Amino acid sequence: MNRSENLLTSLAEECTEVGQRVSKALRFGLAEVQPGQPLTNAERISQELTDLIAVMRMATNEGLIPKPDLSGAAIAAKQAKVEKFMAYARECGALE
Repeated sequence: MNRSENLLTSLAEECTEVGQRVSKALRFGLAEVQPGQPLTNAERISQELTDLIAVMRMATNEGLIPKPDLSGAAIAAKQAKVEKFMAYARECGALE
């Protein structure tokens, strides 16, 4: 495995860790503190997102992936899309 492959593997792992922590929060609540852990699930999600951003920056600095568009317009467009599909889910009866 070369450096690029290792960074991409780390990026995939960090994405998975974010998903896993979100799943735990959905199952047990954002305020739950897992036995033996000092942080809530909400805090651990934030920590995992920080780890993801760190590896993403490494991958962009190495030229493996383009730098994400974090402009206000790009963020607003994604937020509008999420709201649109939440409204659709509400119409379908899948969202309260």
